[in-house]
Amino acid sequence: MNAKPKRRTVKENGDTGEDLVLATLIGNGEDLGPMVKHAFEMGRPEALLHQLKFVVKKKEVEIEELCKLHYEEFILAVDELRGVLVDAEELKSELASDNFRLQEVGSSLLLKLDELLQSYSIKKNVTEAIKRSRNCVQVLDLCVKCNNHISELRFYPALKTIDLIEKNYLQNIPVKTLRMLIEERIPIIKSHIEKKVTSQVNEWLVLIRSTAKDIGQTAIKYAALARQRDEETLACQRKAEEQSCSGLEDFPYTLDVEEIDEDSVLKFDLTPLHRAYHIHTCLGIPEKFRDYYYKNRLLQLSSDLQISSTQPFLESHQTFLAQIAGYFIVEDRVLRTAGGLLLASQVETMWETAVAKVTSVLEEQFSHMDTASHILLVKDYVTLLGATLRQYGYEVGSILEILNHSREKYHELLLTECRQQITDILAN
Repeated sequence: MNAKPKRRTVKENGDTGEDLVLATLIGNGEDLGPMVKHAFEMGRPEALLHQLKFVVKKKEVEIEELCKLHYEEFILAVDELRGVLVDAEELKSELASDNFRLQEVGSSLLLKLDELLQSYSIKKNVTEAIKRSRNCVQVLDLCVKCNNHISELRFYPALKTIDLIEKNYLQNIPVKTLRMLIEERIPIIKSHIEKKVTSQVNEWLVLIRSTAKDIGQTAIKYAALARQRDEETLACQRKAEEQSCSGLEDFPYTLDVEEIDEDSVLKFDLTPLHRAYHIHTCLGIPEKFRDYYYKNRLLQLSSDLQISSTQPFLESHQTFLAQIAGYFIVEDRVLRTAGGLLLASQVETMWETAVAKVTSVLEEQFSHMDTASHILLVKDYVTLLGATLRQYGYEVGSILEILNHSREKYHELLLTECRQQITDILAN
């Protein structure tokens, strides 16, 4: 193994300058194309082929010498490579064993992981189901409250509950069937509330019309008492002035005047009307209720302005005028307290209608009267009517003017009665 092989020698035949140039070009990795082309152009390709073979043989000798020089290192490298292969096989065996054990442990862990993921999925679904169930329960509780409010005729809380459902819960109801059912029922419930409230208003309209006469009579009675107090005050003043002029001592006088709040005396309940207007406002249809109220009150006024055909006007005039007074006292209270339900222009229109009808009725009835006392009786009550309604801001000049127009007839009837009395006295 330690004996070195003999170096082979190559006969240097043809080792010319051209061979050296060719060997140098090949060693430098340069392009041999120009040289090959030149050889064929010169007609000497055999010489080039001979040179190439010589270069090849020379390289083979160099390779053989290089292998002989590094023979021992090559053998050692091969031995080391075989050792590496053995180590690699052992490492591969260990890796296979470790992988098997890892697969055994990992399989059980994967099963546990699958169970854990399934548990998480179940937990998520259960949590979502509980959340949705709570939403449904909350909505159903509100629906029950709404139904209870409606059954107890507490419509405003019912509407507030419906509004709460629409704003905060309706779009978040997870069950589509329940959501669609509630969406369908809400307009029906609102319509039901509107009808019930309107029915209550109709009952109130009937009630207020039946009590308008009492309201008017009470107000006119207080106007009569006020006139009586004024007359007593004037009488006391005149008496005091007469005593003062006759040189007597000053006559002190006092008159107890009780201030009366007519709003507290004339008690009538507007609560159903206010509640109905508020409910219609919550429903978003206040204009509809305003029109409804105004039209119905106009119809009632038209009916109130019809005088009785079965009873003489002398007997029915107080009821007729008291009914009108009560009507407009109620409308004044509605105008002041109902928050826009009635407009001042609407009240003015109703009042103008009433004035036109009352003046027409009075003119006709005065023209048919043939007794001065009857005219005086009606005029007195009309005067009290004017004094009563003037306190509420109504213009009563047109009505009182009719009394001035009847003055001439009153004087004629009074003169006729005096003549008749004188004639009767002379005849007896």
